[in-house]
Amino acid sequence: MKKKVLITGISGMLGKAVYAHFKHNEPYVIHGVSRQPGYELEGVVMHHGDLTSETFMESLQSLSFDAVIHCSAEVNVNLCETDKALAFQSNVKSAENVVKLLNARCYVYVSTDAVFDGQAGDYTETSAVNPLNYYAETKLLGEEAVKTFTDNYYILRTNIYGFNQPMKKSLFEWAYTELQAGNTINGFDNMFFNPMYVGQLAAFMAKLIASDIPYGTYNVAVDEKLSKYDFLMKIAETFGFQNTQVNKVYFDPKEFVAPRALNTTLKNDTVKSVMKDFDFSFHSGFSMLEKDLRALK
Repeated sequence: MKKKVLITGISGMLGKAVYAHFKHNEPYVIHGVSRQPGYELEGVVMHHGDLTSETFMESLQSLSFDAVIHCSAEVNVNLCETDKALAFQSNVKSAENVVKLLNARCYVYVSTDAVFDGQAGDYTETSAVNPLNYYAETKLLGEEAVKTFTDNYYILRTNIYGFNQPMKKSLFEWAYTELQAGNTINGFDNMFFNPMYVGQLAAFMAKLIASDIPYGTYNVAVDEKLSKYDFLMKIAETFGFQNTQVNKVYFDPKEFVAPRALNTTLKNDTVKSVMKDFDFSFHSGFSMLEKDLRALK
């Protein structure tokens, strides 16, 4: 009998990437949760409803999963700051309901590097957390909810990039769209991260839930540390845009509704020690993105 995996937020950027990987590579029966009525994906047993609704969640309790991968989240940082009720429901209540009301062997919770304040960088799993904005605070509260209701968890602190169809407003999508239109964009030279492509993270998740790696919290990040300017220049160079379209600027926190951390780079030594055969390079992930994007043309 095939194993069963449930992907929450399967209609989102990360959820779709996880679905695509499992569809083409893993021997699982895939279940998905989406709030979009009528949303369907090939080969997926869909469940349409709201993760914050206990009534909806209880309707899934007769099912038992080998893994639940919780991709659903409100990631608009400014919106989380201005609508805290929405942020709490989307990022805390949903995580609590997933682990409290669903039956699974293990739970994968996608957290964020933003739980750190960015004063130092090179954070380990045991570094002190200090979220600067409400989005990051709710993701940290989501971590605590997961740990409250299960011991069988993988909390993945990460920073992701990817794209939707049609493109939306994430960092990569915004930059690619603007550069393609011939516009000039600004890249922060004093803001650092080590982001992972959603397809790369999906492949990691598949190996993780099929393994006997100890449960716990892991920094899942690429080896290379980049400034936001470096990242935007990589997009320009890879897809044939002009380097002069990317201006090097310094981050000014006064320009944003929600405070941002300057250096959320993560040390990935722990996760590399337990998954030695996985490629954590930025080049590997960006090559996957390039292949996936070019395949759409």
